[in-house]
Amino acid sequence: MSSPITQKTLHDLHNLAIQGIRDPPFQVRKTSTKLVYIPLPGETIDTYIDGPSGSVVREVSRTVPKDEPHGSYALICAPLQNSTTHHQKYFIPWNDFVQRYTLMNGDAITNINKGIFSNDIRSVRAKGTAIAFKSLPSDTSDGQYEQPPSWGPGFASGADQDGYWMASTQQPDEYYFMPTQHFNNDYIKIT
Repeated sequence: MSSPITQKTLHDLHNLAIQGIRDPPFQVRKTSTKLVYIPLPGETIDTYIDGPSGSVVREVSRTVPKDEPHGSYALICAPLQNSTTHHQKYFIPWNDFVQRYTLMNGDAITNINKGIFSNDIRSVRAKGTAIAFKSLPSDTSDGQYEQPPSWGPGFASGADQDGYWMASTQQPDEYYFMPTQHFNNDYIKIT
């Protein structure tokens, strides 16, 4: 398969998994806790993932949109096993964030308590489900894939290791790669 792999091709691979031509897709539930803060408009966020053989791979670099007010996005951060200086970081729209996470005590996150994320980094608990299907080495020769539309235009890296293609239930047509190591830490299979 030529690289980088496109979102349309990932959708087609998901359909092949549904048809039984690949390992079948399965539903997972998020179980992780994350650190969160509200990033500044224009802030550049470098996302790293654990790579093979103890390495660290910069998956993608994105900039928080400047044309939206402060507080429009939440930045989510998780430690890496292969690094103490780099982290897995990504940002999502605030309205998407409040659907996917709760406060550590299980209370809902709302616009009323948004301010606690503006001045400090806070721990939150993930909630929600996603669909996953096993990636294959033949999916992409160099580990690059087209970013989901909500990430903006461009390509992400890191899909040249063991892992899964995933799509959240909130955005079922937006596929992203999850290394097995992170998958095992953050998700459980729903039976």
